[in-house]
Amino acid sequence: MEKKRSYFNLEETLKQAKDNFAMLDPSATAEKSGTMWLAKHKALQISMLGEEYKITHPDGRVWKASGEEASIYLAIIILHYLINADGTPLTGRWISFRHLPGGDIYIDPFNKRAIIPFLKSYSERPEDFVTAAVALGGIEQKMSGIRMVITVLPRVPLCFTIWPGDEEMPASANILFDEVAAHYLPTEDYAHLPAIVNGALKGKL
Repeated sequence: MEKKRSYFNLEETLKQAKDNFAMLDPSATAEKSGTMWLAKHKALQISMLGEEYKITHPDGRVWKASGEEASIYLAIIILHYLINADGTPLTGRWISFRHLPGGDIYIDPFNKRAIIPFLKSYSERPEDFVTAAVALGGIEQKMSGIRMVITVLPRVPLCFTIWPGDEEMPASANILFDEVAAHYLPTEDYAHLPAIVNGALKGKL
C-alpha cells in the first residue's frame, strides 16, 4: 500500500487516502482504530475532539454528525488515522516530536504551526488553557508545569504543557506524543494536528 503523502496538493493527498481506505476491511479497521463499524450504513463512526464523524466505505467520504461534509484537511487526518491504525496499545509514556520517525525533518513546521501558536495563545492565560482543555475532555497531569492530556482521536492522545514565565525565565511550552504514536498517524500529520487542537481550544473559550 502506497503511503507517501504530501500536503502541498490537498486534493491529491485526499484522493490517495481514499484509494488506500477503500482497500481496507472496515470491520477490522474499526477494531484496530477504536472506532465503530456501522454495517447498516456502510460507515465507520469516529469521535474527534468531541465531534462525531462518519466515514463511508469504500468511497472514504467524511461527514459530520450534522450531515455536513468535513473539511478536506480533517478528512485527510481522519482517513490517515484509519489507514495507519494497527491496534498497538498505548503506553502512557511520552516522547517529543523529534523522536517520531523523521521528526527532525518536520521540526520547523511543527514549531511554527504547533508550539509557537500554543505558547502565544496561553502563556499569559494558562487558566484559559485549562478551562478549554477540560471542555474538550482533557485530563490534567500533576507534573511540572501545567499539563493537560487531550485525546484527539481514539488512540491519539496529545500532552500539552505550559511553563508560565517569571522575572528570570520566559514562558515555554511543549507538546508530547505517546511513544506508539507512529502506529496511528504519519509524522507529517502530527506536525499539523496540534494546530487543529489549538483551534478547538479557542472555540471553547
